[in-house]
Amino acid sequence: AGREVMRDVGCMACHRVPGSSGPDAFVGPPLDAWSRRSFIAGTLPNNETNLERWILDPQAIRPGTAMPTIELTQSQIDDIVAFLFSLD
Repeated sequence: AGREVMRDVGCMACHRVPGSSGPDAFVGPPLDAWSRRSFIAGTLPNNETNLERWILDPQAIRPGTAMPTIELTQSQIDDIVAFLFSLD
């Protein structure tokens, strides 16, 4: 479900997402092996809570980042977080 949400809201315009077709975008980092990453945006320890914070309001964490704030429901955020942490 998370991959579908990411496709629907346009995440693939900036990120390469494993198992998804789309442009080879390199504005944001590729999201391969997300669960093995140490940090989110080079700032936050990589865990579910911090990823949710990042998705909700990236500017609050790293002002000036190219990552936009996207209107998402809590269910959509939960699906994205679960999907990304399934990427090993």
